Amino acid sequence: MECNDCGCGTADPVKMSMEMLHKAFHDAMYQVHVERLKKRIDANFGPGLDKSADAMIETAGKVWQSMLMQAEGKKELESKLQKIYSETSRR
Repeated sequence: MECNDCGCGTADPVKMSMEMLHKAFHDAMYQVHVERLKKRIDANFGPGLDKSADAMIETAGKVWQSMLMQAEGKKELESKLQKIYSETSRR
């Protein structure tokens, strides 16, 4: 498949359409498989996956809060150091 848009050669619109349809067919078939599997996975593992997701959210929340506290601590240290250094440089 060639493209006239970039000046690389002549394009055959029929050939381009065939290639795009071929790719679109495979993309659509893939999506159909994904949707069917999602339904079956949810039916078979849904309650366990819900518990796993809840555990992840709970744990991620704790980690996030910890990161915020660390950032706050670092800012506090920076502020204190800046105050100390500004006081010592005035002498």
